[in-house]
Amino acid sequence: MKASIRLQTLAATLALGMLPAPARAFPDCPADHVADGYTCTEQTGAGKTGGFFRVTFPSNWDGDLVIINHGFDLNDLHTRPHETCSHYAGMTCEQDSDCGPGHFCNEISYLGLDEVLLPMGKAVAAGTYTDSGWATFHSAKDLKDIIKYVKKSSGFGAGLKRVIVTGFSGGGAVTADATLKLKIDGAVPLCAAAAGGLVTWDVAHEVRLVYDYLCNDVPGAKFIYPSDQGQPNGPNASNDAIGVAMKVDACFGVLGLVPGDGHQAERFAEFLALTRFTGDAGHGGSGVNVASAIGFPVLGMGDFVWDPKRLKGKRIGLNDTLDYLSLGNDPMLAADYDANVERLTAGKGRKQLRKVFSPDFEKGFGKKVAYPILSMAGANDWLVIPEFNRVYDDALTAGGKPHTQTWIETYGHCVFSEQEVTALFTKYFEWLGPAGGPYGAQPTAADIADACLALPGGIAGDTCNFDLGFTPGAIFDRIPQRPDWPAAAKGS
Repeated sequence: MKASIRLQTLAATLALGMLPAPARAFPDCPADHVADGYTCTEQTGAGKTGGFFRVTFPSNWDGDLVIINHGFDLNDLHTRPHETCSHYAGMTCEQDSDCGPGHFCNEISYLGLDEVLLPMGKAVAAGTYTDSGWATFHSAKDLKDIIKYVKKSSGFGAGLKRVIVTGFSGGGAVTADATLKLKIDGAVPLCAAAAGGLVTWDVAHEVRLVYDYLCNDVPGAKFIYPSDQGQPNGPNASNDAIGVAMKVDACFGVLGLVPGDGHQAERFAEFLALTRFTGDAGHGGSGVNVASAIGFPVLGMGDFVWDPKRLKGKRIGLNDTLDYLSLGNDPMLAADYDANVERLTAGKGRKQLRKVFSPDFEKGFGKKVAYPILSMAGANDWLVIPEFNRVYDDALTAGGKPHTQTWIETYGHCVFSEQEVTALFTKYFEWLGPAGGPYGAQPTAADIADACLALPGGIAGDTCNFDLGFTPGAIFDRIPQRPDWPAAAKGS
């Protein structure tokens, strides 16, 4: 199962469609669970606004339902029922080969967490979301549809005691958003893009601005759509992503697809200096990392800005008054960037983006949160930067909410081992205690690290990589803060 979690979570970085998913069949119940004499009941359903979902109940169900949220995905072919073919939703399948050459069998994946949670007696659910890409515009409604189905239509509603929400990457953002909008009983955000809509996309936009500053004059590297609108997505997200990768390679030469011009390495070094980007060429290649990071403000932003059901073309903007002199780690380069970066006034989309998802546990629905929240993220995550989790952590602290943040010393985005994830959920459910209360003792990060080491195969620095001394910086140390950011993201 260790490989399963690593592959499924790493797939969040490939969600722009640059690499295909491996072919596989989708079992309903973990093999070791079946070997222990338990069975599973799987059901599927559809939400009111176009999303689909899958729910699995183990025969030893204890009444807890864990909803698992997948990461950022621009491929609309994934928004279809579980085990149906990519080219025709009316054709059922069990594996990719059932759909014929060039097609795939759509999986509403549990991202490997079913292998941890079902043996614990937890029911699991996952959905497609109504929206592709940045799903927090409507994902709370998608989760409500799942909960309503389990309560009223599954035949298991009488046994439902608690609902816990979790998810990786963009699914971590969906999880954090759910804590601010839904009546649930617990949350476990994983490598979560949890800083809120404005902060997340201002950081992404800044990456695009740096790219444009360095690359707009490079043949074959310029993007034609406005930096704060992004590129409207075509019918094939994979082709769009490949186009992004080719442009990035023309400028930086990090993928080996485009002939060099003698200046690619220099431009890439300046990109790293201005963004403090932490892509690691030693694990999976920094080229894929950088191409994905630039794909988010280009394709990811375009996905919701141009969408008539989300921002309706309203731009984001807002850097016309910012001081970039302290950006990055090269003062002379920062001064030139400050003098030459594209300047944009505040766009009309900012107010709506802030309304969609803004972490604040001091008022409104978030003020009522009283259940435990346990988070895990990568200390060197190159995509969901640690500062995103710092914003959410600061918001929880300001609201006086019970929460623990753990950090993993990993080499990429959302890369966790079986032991790390098992320890996290084991300690979380100990903290959550029995349905109806009371809560158990709140675990520290050290408690979870110790639980990891106690598991079979738990090895310090290998399968248990907890970084107990890590503290992320503030978002405003990474990029200049905007005046309309949520309080938890500001310096004062």
